[in-house]
Amino acid sequence: MTVMDRGLGPRLRWVVSGDAAAIAGAVCAVLLWGSVLLLTTQPDAGASDEELTRWFADAGNRRLVLAGLQTTTFGGIAFLWFLAVIRRRLGDREDQFFATVFLGSGLLFLTLTIASAVAAAAPALMVSYGGREAADPSTFALARGLWFGLFVVGASRFGAVFMVVTSTLGLRFGVLPRWLSIVGYAASVVLFVTGAFSGPLAFLFPVWMAVVSLTLFVSRRRGGPTDS
Repeated sequence: MTVMDRGLGPRLRWVVSGDAAAIAGAVCAVLLWGSVLLLTTQPDAGASDEELTRWFADAGNRRLVLAGLQTTTFGGIAFLWFLAVIRRRLGDREDQFFATVFLGSGLLFLTLTIASAVAAAAPALMVSYGGREAADPSTFALARGLWFGLFVVGASRFGAVFMVVTSTLGLRFGVLPRWLSIVGYAASVVLFVTGAFSGPLAFLFPVWMAVVSLTLFVSRRRGGPTDS
């Protein structure tokens, strides 16, 4: 138990514990993974007017997209909780430089991810709540372009920075095993260079989050240094 936790009740103490960080990270990974799957059920950017009209006329299709938007927001809340708990766990050991980059990259990643989800879901929102029968091809292509720019180009780079800082902090304080920090460095390079939030590596960041969260949880069960 840290000095900061001694004035907290048992329930609130658990909320800010290493277990809470691990669970929040795992929930975030699952929700972000699911949101990408749901949001990308839409047609490709080059879809014809007829195809878009037919696809958006199906209320079930629109519900899938809107569910992806909701899933992204809940994943963002879990990610924010993960950030807060990790910072609390570090406490006075946290270096100001790494603290700034850790928090800044995490918040920018979260902001760009949610903004991109809104852009991707905009055509479905327009049809469901804007009184339109379908999204015209130019509007739909613009929405897809915004999603690509915000998520694939922007969020992927800040996600890569977040992975580097988290891996460095984990290695520095012995919270993460050396092999996982090295994997984090390698994965961050892939994200930064390729913008791999699309295609076969779209789930690289959620998988990394899940592995980090599982490692934090296991280390707590074994009496690791997460809360020291």
